[in-house]
Amino acid sequence: MTFSQAGSPEFNQRVGEILDNLAQEVKKEIPSHFIALVLAGGYGRGEGACVLRHGSQSLYNDLDLFLIVNTPMAVPESIRSITHGYEKQLGIEVDIGKPLTIKDIKSFPHQLMWQDLLDGHYVILGDSDILKRNAPDYLSKPLPHVEALRLLLNRGSGLLQALMQSHLLAVDARHTLPDADFIRRNRAKCMLALGDSLLISYGVYTPPLAKRTLALQEQAEKIPMAHMDVIQQLFQQAAEFKVRPDSLPTEQPPLPVLLETASLWVEVLLHTEANRTKRQWASPQAYSHDLFIREPEQHTPRRLVRNLVRNAQRKRISFHYPRERLYRQLSRLLSQPHPEQKAWMREAQEFLSLWRQYN
Repeated sequence: MTFSQAGSPEFNQRVGEILDNLAQEVKKEIPSHFIALVLAGGYGRGEGACVLRHGSQSLYNDLDLFLIVNTPMAVPESIRSITHGYEKQLGIEVDIGKPLTIKDIKSFPHQLMWQDLLDGHYVILGDSDILKRNAPDYLSKPLPHVEALRLLLNRGSGLLQALMQSHLLAVDARHTLPDADFIRRNRAKCMLALGDSLLISYGVYTPPLAKRTLALQEQAEKIPMAHMDVIQQLFQQAAEFKVRPDSLPTEQPPLPVLLETASLWVEVLLHTEANRTKRQWASPQAYSHDLFIREPEQHTPRRLVRNLVRNAQRKRISFHYPRERLYRQLSRLLSQPHPEQKAWMREAQEFLSLWRQYN
């Protein structure tokens, strides 16, 4: 199994052995409930990164794992202890989300996350066809266009954090970043999302990164955007970064570069939303002030009480799903980024607090 195209055969073999050991330890904790352990994310698709650390090839991205079990449960603390041990050993996060049952797999929603998982994953231990045999057929069809908006919210939030960290670093050289590569990595993820959201918007998104790169090249001349050539170039850079982070300059991008990326994010947001909704906005501020429902499926009659309760928990009165506010707020924050202003930083912190709950 190739986990990273940039890694040597020895590197990929070593990663495989680590994963095998991890899976055996996990199964040992829940032998009567265990069905499979699945590797998702870049390494699961064979697109993970490999970097040199102290002269040795090492993992760079998180390990995203899905535990499949025969009955609903939370992740046992004993398994969390196992993953924490591997985090210390590998120097990266090892994440196991809420365990999935076969019933969960059969009802995967038609979303980017699940389509990417189905298209590219590695079953470390268990039935190798467990996902493909049980996942809904609609996951092989073009994604709903709202997935472009959700992706932009996710990666735009990362860019927002990069802007905040860049400013804090500029005013205090002693400021410590969440991790050494935080700003550079979040900008690269956003650069990739600009192209991916356009591909989703035009119904031609395909999970393998190499195919998406070609698809964006083919679509570039057909998409009427002022900076499409720049977006295409940044996408190619980000695609290279995804597999080979050492291929780009290792210094963190300065604030002016992040501001340019934010401007492109806003341009793509307005374009993909206009393409999806057939509405037009004169400015990002107009989009922010427009109270139309971005996610209608979150506003069906049976979900309105849930929405009211969740807003009440934050001392607000509204039937809108809280994520609606995030879309409007982020378009304002990234269209007028002023991390030097305390009011902007406060609003950004407020946004991130809500985003962490509803992303």
